Amino acid sequence: MENKIKVAAYCRVSTDLSDQIHSLSAQIKYFTEYISSQEEWELTEIYYDEGITGTSVKKRDGFNRMISDCENGKINLILTKEVSRFARNTVDTLNFTRRLSELKVGVIFMSDGIDTRDKDGELRLTIMASLAQEESRKISERTKWGTRRQMENGIVLGCGHIYGYRIESGKLIPVPDECEIVKQIFSSYLYERKGSATIAKELNQRGIPTLNGKLWGAHTVLKILRNEKYAGDLTQGKFYTDSYLSHRRVPNKGDNPDMPLITITDHHDAIISREVWDGVQEQLEERGKLVREGRKHSGKYWFSGKVSCGKCGKPFSITGNNTLPSRTLRCINRGRFGKEIQIDLNGDITGCDNNSVNEHVLEACVKHILEYIQIAGDKIVGELIEEIKQTQHSLPFKDIELLKAEIEKLKQKKRKAIDLMLEELITKDDLKQQTDFYDSEINRLTEEITENQNINAIQKKQLDGIRSYINEVGKAKKCETDNIEIYHEMVNKIIVRENRILDFYMSCVPFGFRIEYHTYVARMIKKYDIFIDSCEVIS
Repeated sequence: MENKIKVAAYCRVSTDLSDQIHSLSAQIKYFTEYISSQEEWELTEIYYDEGITGTSVKKRDGFNRMISDCENGKINLILTKEVSRFARNTVDTLNFTRRLSELKVGVIFMSDGIDTRDKDGELRLTIMASLAQEESRKISERTKWGTRRQMENGIVLGCGHIYGYRIESGKLIPVPDECEIVKQIFSSYLYERKGSATIAKELNQRGIPTLNGKLWGAHTVLKILRNEKYAGDLTQGKFYTDSYLSHRRVPNKGDNPDMPLITITDHHDAIISREVWDGVQEQLEERGKLVREGRKHSGKYWFSGKVSCGKCGKPFSITGNNTLPSRTLRCINRGRFGKEIQIDLNGDITGCDNNSVNEHVLEACVKHILEYIQIAGDKIVGELIEEIKQTQHSLPFKDIELLKAEIEKLKQKKRKAIDLMLEELITKDDLKQQTDFYDSEINRLTEEITENQNINAIQKKQLDGIRSYINEVGKAKKCETDNIEIYHEMVNKIIVRENRILDFYMSCVPFGFRIEYHTYVARMIKKYDIFIDSCEVIS
């Protein structure tokens, strides 16, 4: 027969699982045989997409190629199994069928009994497309609900590959060789004060590959340093799909009440200690602050990033030739704008008349402080132990497990209510009434837990801090006081004040030291003496 109708078919499965692939093969076989059996039809092509969602046509290559062939006059009629195979987006379904109608191309939805060439075809299609879209929404809600339940139960989802761990049955299992590299990265950053670029360079020089076999970069190192999993915690839901129609993944900043981040502490075996993790996060913040201030972190000197101005609050940096044996530090406000203090157009203070300070002065002061701690170490430890006793007496721990168990019961009831609504056994109004009650009770219990946790957290933080200080005092009592290599670990902050007064805050004691000094310089014989006039404890 001449002028046969050129017929095509479109098939789609939404996943690439084996049973779905089998379904796709069966669809292709069915349409090929069916079209070929019709004498007035001529098979053009069977178009298909696999592992692609139907709610958007952006990534459906087979579908888009079929539409292009229609526009080029290669197709007169399209067969597809049902509306949900063609598209689950009502707007897309109607737009494309109308577009095809303008091209004199009909679409037959075989299982739904709809032919767009019929007079009532568009009306029936609109109804079926809306039902398909609503079904897609329900499936999306059920999938999200199930996924979040798995996350809340601690099942690891969507992690892909993570250096230092492998994922088995939803659990994170440490990989010994990789764990050692992770420990080295954290140690190099925290204790050796190395930057992420330096650490990456050293790993590459040692021939250690990343998980994908590529070279290390500063960004890769920073991702490891910021990943809470290495401390044994698990945070999931860091990205979510903003719409079941667009499928656009957006970062979760924790500000979406419908998609809160799910964090479980002590979820799996940690690679690094909590102390190291906290220390690295503090360092990341401090170094980030330096960058925001227009300065670059350096671990070259023990005092890098630790010295600031007591007058304007700006950091001190090395002035002049930094290759000299003795370096001088000056307020960057004075270095940039001079001694005259002014207010710029943004309302910021420019200029500073504070004096500079010599590196040897800082070293002499730290040595003096460490010698004092060694002499008074037993007294300091005794006072800290007494503080522990007072803390334990004043803030007793409270048991909150019963409150948590009650909240979990309410959450289970809430989940059951939502499941009933999804199954259309109760209305949305009924669900709102029930969930409002559950939420109010959960909020009340949560506030009670938070109040108790705040008390417990304050006590724990105080006790941990005091114990840490006791441990650090023990280290200070054994260290060499003139060994500047340990100064960067012992000194947290130095504030340069007027009239040769310096404030030192150490890592080993919960208080500071205010030192007043003077110097004697005999230039002819190149003699430089530093004298400590006074040293007092400050809060």
